[in-house]
Amino acid sequence: MSRKKTAKKFIFCSLMSLLVLPSFFLAAELKAVRVKQGPKVDGILSDPIWQSAVVFTTFRMAEPQPNQEPTEKTELRVLYDDSNLYIGVLCYDSEPARIAASSMAHDSGGEQHGWGFGHAPQVPSDDIIRVLLDPFLDKRTAYIFFVNPLGARGEGLTSGGEASLNWDGIWEAESRILKNGWSAELRIPFKTLSFKPGLTVWGINVERYIARKQETIRLSGTNRDSIFYNPMEASGLEGIEGVKQGMGITFRPYSLGSAHKNHLEPGGYDSKLDGGFDIYKNFTPNLVGAFSYSMDFAETEADERRINLTRFPLFFPEKRMFFLEGSETFNFSSSISFIPFVSRRIGLTGLYEGKQVPVIFGTKLYGKIGKTNLAILDAQTDEFEGVPGGNFLAARMTYDIFAESKVGWIFTNGSPKWILTNGTQKREKNTLAGLDFNYLTSKFKGDKNLELIAWMAYTWNEKQGRHYGYGFRANYPNDLWDIQTTYAYYGESLDPAMGYMMRRNMQTAFARIGYRPRPEKGLLGKLVRQFFFEASGDFYWDLAGRLETSRITASPLSLRTESGERIGLELVLNRDVLPYDFEVARGIILPAGPYDFTNSRLEFSTASHRPAVFDMNYNFGEFYSGHYDDMKIGLTLKYKGYANLSLDVNLVRGRLPQGRFSENVYQVKADIFLSPDLGLMNYIQYDDISRQLGWNSRLRWQISPGNVIYIVYNKSWERRWEPTSRLFPMEERGVLKISLSIRP
Repeated sequence: MSRKKTAKKFIFCSLMSLLVLPSFFLAAELKAVRVKQGPKVDGILSDPIWQSAVVFTTFRMAEPQPNQEPTEKTELRVLYDDSNLYIGVLCYDSEPARIAASSMAHDSGGEQHGWGFGHAPQVPSDDIIRVLLDPFLDKRTAYIFFVNPLGARGEGLTSGGEASLNWDGIWEAESRILKNGWSAELRIPFKTLSFKPGLTVWGINVERYIARKQETIRLSGTNRDSIFYNPMEASGLEGIEGVKQGMGITFRPYSLGSAHKNHLEPGGYDSKLDGGFDIYKNFTPNLVGAFSYSMDFAETEADERRINLTRFPLFFPEKRMFFLEGSETFNFSSSISFIPFVSRRIGLTGLYEGKQVPVIFGTKLYGKIGKTNLAILDAQTDEFEGVPGGNFLAARMTYDIFAESKVGWIFTNGSPKWILTNGTQKREKNTLAGLDFNYLTSKFKGDKNLELIAWMAYTWNEKQGRHYGYGFRANYPNDLWDIQTTYAYYGESLDPAMGYMMRRNMQTAFARIGYRPRPEKGLLGKLVRQFFFEASGDFYWDLAGRLETSRITASPLSLRTESGERIGLELVLNRDVLPYDFEVARGIILPAGPYDFTNSRLEFSTASHRPAVFDMNYNFGEFYSGHYDDMKIGLTLKYKGYANLSLDVNLVRGRLPQGRFSENVYQVKADIFLSPDLGLMNYIQYDDISRQLGWNSRLRWQISPGNVIYIVYNKSWERRWEPTSRLFPMEERGVLKISLSIRP
């Protein structure tokens, strides 16, 4: 080969390396600068100490054009002192009047409003800055912090490329909208973070989202299949040295005064003064122990009311903070149809759905030791309405293998259910053990995501039959092709008493293939950001192999426009063999037997960054032996973050030979904020199934990070005809709660 050809090849390879590997070059330049005293956090970046920071500007676009130059400039600065890490971000914007800023709610994240939209990815409704920190540089778990232009904050943890907002850390952030864009300052105390002492390079990634353009800008991980929440994509942050975590103790006492009245019983208001505490201790930089005495969850938002036209139980998420913190480790590799441990089963479920059974104490240990991830939870409930208290134990351990994979086990003991034996009430015995293997890589064929999963579980209880279950999953979740396959077997006596199981005595298979092209030329390229074509099959057999349910779905048209609107059409072929007579609605009973029916779904939503957002989901067509219409409509009105009004209705009309039925749910959310630290949130719901109206009102005032005052008021009414329609009060409760965080 000639010298001329060799020189040309060298130049070409050098240029290509600069184009496709920008993150590796910029990672070495990202440096945290130590200062004696950090800047004043006011969101402006005007403190002179910021002049000491190294300014980083070489961000790249991840969406819509991967690895390209962003349309707007972004500057990143990182400082630290003995106690805190400071991150300053300046977001230039050529049209500052069009910056999307509509929420001051904590943990809002700017998520899409409404009832959900197929399998299309959700996008924030506000401009936002997200920061990912991996203080152990293990490329597996990380902290995330985010802030919008109004200073609304949120935080959470990531693991395996998935984010959870279950963790609430003590930190501070302020933002300002400027003449040339907006800026944000974050102060993260080292006491808030777990980190590896002596490690001078942390993992970091920073993402900026411009809502009106649907543009995502990142520090690293800028191809279409990269996931921001995957620490494998993070760059390196150099220079953090000589910092300490403190004593690793957080003491959270609370005091509470409440008044309660049951309008269905004679008498006045019952007043109560109460108190309790949580104490957290970091035994190692990444292993936390916690103990809670006299738990109270008065500040927790009420559950959403839903219409259920199936014969299977609905799943509701945990919202109580003590149980949420550290809960990510309990995630098992089975599907949503089978979850071995759900903390809502402690103090909320069983016989007393919707009521709080007193929890005397709870203790837990969670974190990481080397490559071992550990979570242990033990809680004791008190006697309630004649039913004795119970003890609930859950333990989970996983071990990191390969670059991103893990193997683990789970164990639970206890049950919220009780049985009557010889006239005596006692708790049902139930123990579960399970094993799982999760192979995950974000480097399949270079830069693709692949997940392979296997699991098995066994329960010990007093039921007869097969007590075991197992399953397999293979997922290929990428931007152009999104493929998922699942198989699971559930024995007739498999019963996760401390978990959730949708269908018992069943084996199931599911397959879905999604093709999601992005047109780049012509009229379609100007109007459509991405198409979502999809086909799936969901099948359930009994353990003898007889088909009980099948659902074949096709999405011939589903898209997201360049302006952010979403449109979708879905066709569904159903077969359901009812094993018993099924009461689908009050007084409407479907006879046992096979039913074949076809229905359709239309979906539409306007861009979530607009001041008024409308979304609609309409299911219609055949339904068992007749027809039905299921309409969900949502409207959100937003005023500069100070006020948000959301109206949602779900209207169901059924027309069957067995009779007609009508079921409706109405929901109103009215939130008023004076600042991200002071807000009044109201949630009003009515459904004509229970005929109950509920009002949940919560005032949250964060005096300083970690120190919060709550004023909560709940009231419910029942609709009766005596002789005309009227609302009669049922129950009401008012609470004043003061919660503090003390960290020596």
